[in-house]
Amino acid sequence: MNQKRDYLIIGQGLAGSALAWELMQRGKSVMVIDQPTANRASAVAAGLFNPITGRVMTKAWKADLIFPFLQKFYHHAEKVLNKKFFFALPIYCPFLTLQERNQWKLKSESSGLKEFLHAIHGPEAFTHQVVDPFGGIEIAQSGYLRVNLWMSAIRDFLREKGSLQQDSFLEQDLSIDDGIRYKEYYFTKIIFCNGLCALDTHRFRWLPLEPLKGEMLEVRILAKPERIYNQGVYLVPSDGEHVFKVGATYEHSPFAEDITQGAREELGAKLRALIRLPYEIIHQEWGIRPTTSDRRPLLGAHPQNKNVIIFNGLGTKGVSLAPYFAHQLADWLDGKGDLSAEVNINRFKALYSG
Repeated sequence: MNQKRDYLIIGQGLAGSALAWELMQRGKSVMVIDQPTANRASAVAAGLFNPITGRVMTKAWKADLIFPFLQKFYHHAEKVLNKKFFFALPIYCPFLTLQERNQWKLKSESSGLKEFLHAIHGPEAFTHQVVDPFGGIEIAQSGYLRVNLWMSAIRDFLREKGSLQQDSFLEQDLSIDDGIRYKEYYFTKIIFCNGLCALDTHRFRWLPLEPLKGEMLEVRILAKPERIYNQGVYLVPSDGEHVFKVGATYEHSPFAEDITQGAREELGAKLRALIRLPYEIIHQEWGIRPTTSDRRPLLGAHPQNKNVIIFNGLGTKGVSLAPYFAHQLADWLDGKGDLSAEVNINRFKALYSG
């Protein structure tokens, strides 16, 4: 077995999966160390990608670059891996007030939004399925990724290439000089893509990586929803027949590391306010997302160890952010470009004390 590789990647969540795939498509050799845990954010994510987000529904950050890119990225991966995990599907967001509907009529005339809008619907366009007395907006370039299927496909691909170790990463087995040594392997660089576990190493403990807990429900609906519905909560198809994910809550630390009755009631109330379809709650799950203080990812090299790198902090938008920034990071590693100042960890260099 070849004991020398280009990159050691720690973690195979959304960030690690996208980066490993991107690097290997460029002919790089990698080793991924990953030990799946019960409540990793990626494993419970609904996989929704939506270019119009937030309580006041505005265009997502860098949407013009990120959303066309992610579609090419996942479609290419599906073709190569011969797996289906990416689903483009319109999102229908009912308006809450007549004023909101009128505001969106004005917004829709903006050239910056037109490519992300299918239509603005009048009152009760989908009233047989949702509560929409004022109509709603139908969003384009949206849909969902079946996250577990995507990560499973990448895991199988890595395993076939002899590039996966399903094991815990042990800091004491890591040696860093001009290169990287981990156990019997040698690497040019190590890249931490392991979410909040990146804080376990002193090298990145200074970064403002924060836990954000999310809870979601799985419900069974016999009537097939005609769109992804999203207002207060999302309703996204899941892996089982007639099964849909409903979420999600947002809870900052401190929080209980378990499902809660409060979240179940909150999500249930919001779902009842959104859909008219009968449903049955069949499961409740929770996970912890790695977020940052400025809601931007963390990319870049350690201030004193340029061969120690982080790709982390994707927060609630990992499905959409991971492909674009994996590509940007791979370009940077190839010496083909710079990291955006908005995501480069140099923006937090004042927090580093050595």
